[in-house]
Amino acid sequence: MKQVGKSPIKILIVDDMAETRENLKKLLSFHGGFAVAGEAENGKEAVALARRLKPDIVLMDINMPVMGGIEATRTISVEMAMTTAVVIISVQGEHEYLKEAMAAGARGYLVKPFSADELVGTIRRTHEMEIQRRARLMPNIPLQTKLGRIISVFSAKGGVGKTVIAVNLAAELGKDRDLKVTLVDLDLQFGDVAIMLDTTPVRTIADIAREEEVDSETVEACLATHSTGIRVLTSPLRPEQAEIVTGRHVEAILGLLAESYDFVIVDLPQRLDDISLAGLDIADTIFLIASTELSAIRDAKICLEIMESLGYESSKIKLALSKPSKEHGLDTNEIEKSLNRKVDIRIPNEERVVHPSVNKGTPFVISNPTAKVSLAIKDLVKIVNPHSEGDVRAKKASKSGKSSSGKKTAGMFAWLFSMFVNG
Repeated sequence: MKQVGKSPIKILIVDDMAETRENLKKLLSFHGGFAVAGEAENGKEAVALARRLKPDIVLMDINMPVMGGIEATRTISVEMAMTTAVVIISVQGEHEYLKEAMAAGARGYLVKPFSADELVGTIRRTHEMEIQRRARLMPNIPLQTKLGRIISVFSAKGGVGKTVIAVNLAAELGKDRDLKVTLVDLDLQFGDVAIMLDTTPVRTIADIAREEEVDSETVEACLATHSTGIRVLTSPLRPEQAEIVTGRHVEAILGLLAESYDFVIVDLPQRLDDISLAGLDIADTIFLIASTELSAIRDAKICLEIMESLGYESSKIKLALSKPSKEHGLDTNEIEKSLNRKVDIRIPNEERVVHPSVNKGTPFVISNPTAKVSLAIKDLVKIVNPHSEGDVRAKKASKSGKSSSGKKTAGMFAWLFSMFVNG
């Protein structure tokens, strides 16, 4: 990657082994665009040096004397969130270590041993995503031309109905013919959106990623139109095709869709990687789906901690409890006490409605709109679109007031509407 005209990425290396620090410096020296600003042999030194040097990236080992890498990461991520990002380097590659690192605020994770290309790629990707994230968080920088709202649906555990909820949320929003709605399947290896909508995609998100540039024309050409009226961007046809889609592709695609559609519903994968983080970062609202099992609540708690460490406003995250039951799992009051926050929505367990809907590829909000689970989806719609049951007279007046030059007026109304909904 060319670094001409750019300042080098300033790096602080933290590891208790002098040999490891030297090897990391050698790996970085093979590539241009990096400057090692300093070294530290424990977390305490790392925090002090980070405060003074304000590096772009800290390469942080986990197991160190005096202060470990997780504690140091937590401190740096809180104090220097707008200047410095941490990439954890560790011999442990287990999922639990990754979740702990992300909860502490790490923005990347490398498992030893790794190649120079893996190291360089992770640093550059993390640095670029941080620049974009900070730009969005700065209050004096407008959000380009984005008008529509992006709603990301996420869960840390399978079997809680995440995709079912995303599909039916999109279908329910699509009932309002004045709204343009699109649904994006970011479970890139084994996405189920196409099956749940009985859709056979011709082009997928992988086709967009193969293009040299991501533009609105390319994105639009890859959307399928469902009988409900919603547009759908499906996951790749084969799991191996998922590798070509990156977080930068996701951010560009969702941003372009938000320019053309009122609502972009995103079904995220059940893991924290650059794909899901891109979908979470850009979202206006995140629906975190959890069931009442103890393990699911534990994972939800970790997710909430990670989202807080990433700087997400608590109002951006809505907790949805799927399949709540007194017979199985924890009581809602216990869950709220454990998570230290209220449950925003409860989605009942109606298997007699949900299973036929999934098997037939028809959203239950269409096939069984009066079912309790369908009414719960309507409540989700009210959260993301407070005017879903708004003043009909106002809507009619708005329509009748449009002239032949109404594109500019419509754009202004959409901007005002977006600003109002965003608070």
